[in-house]
Amino acid sequence: MDIGVLRRDGRTDPFFDGAAAGRLVVKHCETCDRWFAPDASGCPGCGDEDLGWAEASGRATLVTWTILPKDPPAFLALVELAEGPWLHTRLDGVSRGALREGLALRAAFEHPDEGESYVLFRPWTESGSVH
Repeated sequence: MDIGVLRRDGRTDPFFDGAAAGRLVVKHCETCDRWFAPDASGCPGCGDEDLGWAEASGRATLVTWTILPKDPPAFLALVELAEGPWLHTRLDGVSRGALREGLALRAAFEHPDEGESYVLFRPWTESGSVH
């Protein structure tokens, strides 16, 4: 699925730098040890407005999804990272029949010729292999 050309806006440079290096980087509050999506502006727990960036494990579970009727179909999803935050993303390497709430996923990275690298998620087994 063509998602267009992604461009960074300056506020999320660490996220895109991480994706270019094959790492999932999200916001983290060191004071509370809580994790947040890349667009978070502060910690509701302690009020810290200067969240840092930290590398997440890349493990996630499927919360919900939709399938865009394209050829081939596009799978858009909301996933919950192992660290807690939810991310809107795209699924890859999955079939309609395999979709279920709680499906184990693992981050993968696309590196297009133009624009920024980005994260998507693929099914993952306990043995550590992609379905």
